[in-house]
Amino acid sequence: NNLSVAIENAKSFEEIKRLNRNLEERNTELNKTLLELKESLRRIEILEKVKTNLCKFIPATVSRLIDKSPSGAMPELEERDLSVLFLDIEGYTGLCERLGDSMVHELVEKHFSVFMDAIYRNNGDVIETAGDGLMVLFMNQNPEINALEAVRAALTIKEQTLKIKEQFSQLYRPLDVNMGINSGHALVGAAKFESIIGSRWTYTARGTLTNVAARIGAFGARGSLLLSRATAERVREHFSPVALGKFKLKNVSEEVEIFELK
Repeated sequence: NNLSVAIENAKSFEEIKRLNRNLEERNTELNKTLLELKESLRRIEILEKVKTNLCKFIPATVSRLIDKSPSGAMPELEERDLSVLFLDIEGYTGLCERLGDSMVHELVEKHFSVFMDAIYRNNGDVIETAGDGLMVLFMNQNPEINALEAVRAALTIKEQTLKIKEQFSQLYRPLDVNMGINSGHALVGAAKFESIIGSRWTYTARGTLTNVAARIGAFGARGSLLLSRATAERVREHFSPVALGKFKLKNVSEEVEIFELK
């Protein structure tokens, strides 16, 4: 009986040793898995930080497209209805000469920060910046709404420009921010440029619509807000644009009728 008990105890001891080895192996595998999981989480955190920082430099539309298609597939240019706003600070070069680059940078940064709030509150998206200018798209599917949002953003920008002046003693009067808005159809989407050193993507709107919007904005002076006939017609029930007449604009073959909104 003692021998039988001893044999059973030996078998149990060997079984316990086997189970312990299995447990140690499982623990090793689990620790390895945990380390891999921690590394994956660390990489995800890094990617999220990179994404957050990149979003500061790319249009909100592009950020949403990347979220929808993380594999990198980007929509090709397609024709759609939208309103385009071009904004430009008049006399930018003269300001740089009079106040210096650092002061002008502070002025532009402060003004554009306020402008961005007005633009985003009205569902606009800043597509391009060029020192003293902005190109903004308003792409609501309803033609009247995208024009209204563009005009409301522009009017808010005019109001804020007057208020910001008080914060800068160097300005003897508010900056002249000229704006031009045009509405209609344009090609909108991503375009890819290939070169020997790689490829570069850009997201923008192209066509006569944007060209005319830019020229209308450049036609303005003393902080004016100018509209094309198409935009004026879309917002006439809410605002009262004043017809200024037809004008020949640079690189536009036909005369363009321009309206002003104060």
